[in-house]
Amino acid sequence: MLKPLAKYHRITYFCQKLRAMANEELKNDALLVAALKFDSHEAFVRIFRRYYADLVRFSARFIPDKSTCEDIVQEAFIKVWTNRKKLEIDTSIRSYLIALVQNLALNELRHMKVKMSYEEMNRGTILSQSPDEHMFFTELSDAYEAALARLEPEVRETLMLSRQEKLKYSEIARRLNISVRTVEARISKALKFLQQNLQVYKIWIIAILSARNLL
Repeated sequence: MLKPLAKYHRITYFCQKLRAMANEELKNDALLVAALKFDSHEAFVRIFRRYYADLVRFSARFIPDKSTCEDIVQEAFIKVWTNRKKLEIDTSIRSYLIALVQNLALNELRHMKVKMSYEEMNRGTILSQSPDEHMFFTELSDAYEAALARLEPEVRETLMLSRQEKLKYSEIARRLNISVRTVEARISKALKFLQQNLQVYKIWIIAILSARNLL
């Protein structure tokens, strides 16, 4: 059995060892981040291979579907690569990625809740539609999704935060680290694009609403 003094020295030794390992990890992380800023694919691949599997398991704490978890983690790494020039990591890369994946997972949960609420609200309307109306609105929905997919990623993300998550412009600006004016410009651009691409459906919507005495 270790004497108290010997036990104390052993604990101190292990604490010092852990601090040294942590400092070494931070030093290595700093080098990897610096390399990323210089467009190093090797640094990115090294980070991806080191943390991908753990991040997928971490994401599963929030969302049980493995495929969705993998999508979330892949989106996190895409964000890291896209924003590599302005990466500022004060802690470790591991902590940074965990925080990023957690935010994305929570966003996905909110999106799923909004979608479920929307489907519940519109179930009665869908059931009351005639076959022709149902076909039309299905086609309109597909056209809307296709138009959304053609938006620039940052414009689409801004629009979704406004329309799906119901965030205020100031909240969107804080989350995306952009100005409120930029948020306004992106949403205006998105709505103009959607109106132009869905213009052909406008007359049919008016006709259906008129037939239902809703105009």
